[in-house]
Amino acid sequence: MAGFNREKLFEAVSNGEPVEGEDLRGLDLSGLDLGCANLRGSDLRNANLSGTNFEEAHLERVMLDGAIISGTNFSGAHLTGVTLRCVDLSSCNLARLTAVDSYFVRLTVAGADFAGARLSGTTFARCTWKDLNFSESHFNKTRILFCSIEGCRFEKCDLSEANLGLSRFVKTSFNDSELTLASFMAATMESVQMRNAVLEKLDLTLLNADGLDVTGSKQQGIIVQGARIRNLTR
Repeated sequence: MAGFNREKLFEAVSNGEPVEGEDLRGLDLSGLDLGCANLRGSDLRNANLSGTNFEEAHLERVMLDGAIISGTNFSGAHLTGVTLRCVDLSSCNLARLTAVDSYFVRLTVAGADFAGARLSGTTFARCTWKDLNFSESHFNKTRILFCSIEGCRFEKCDLSEANLGLSRFVKTSFNDSELTLASFMAATMESVQMRNAVLEKLDLTLLNADGLDVTGSKQQGIIVQGARIRNLTR
């Protein structure tokens, strides 16, 4: 360890001192208030982050493999350049999260509020999302691949140039969202809404959809090669 234990870390953060690039592996940080902390590039592998408050904290490029994440407050936190695998984030506060150019694999999240999140350029692979609110979030150039998405709201989102291919969408809405140059190639949809959305050059190649509502949407140059769309409302 580089001189930090639970007490010393809390003292440093409370005094506004940066804790960048430090070895914090395996520390029990459960329940600590680390709001606004600067932990950029630090190693938090196998740390206990249960109930830890990271509100508005700078966690860019931190290492989180093996960390215990439960009831953690990431509201307004900065997780840019982070890799996270096989974690259930359902109990966490994720509102206004910034996670640009990050890599998330097999994340399970249910009933969470991501409103206003900034997730541009991030890859989500084989994730399971249920009943999430992504209203007014940024997904431009984001990749959401092989994911299962049910009951989620992408209202007034920027999904331009996003790749949502090979994912499954059930009872999910993209109303009033920007979907220019987005791709749903080989995706599956059931009861999906894209009302009043911008669908210019949207790629629906090989899409299999039953119940798609595009009422009031701006449509131009949509690619539908090999698509099967039943019960289309427009």
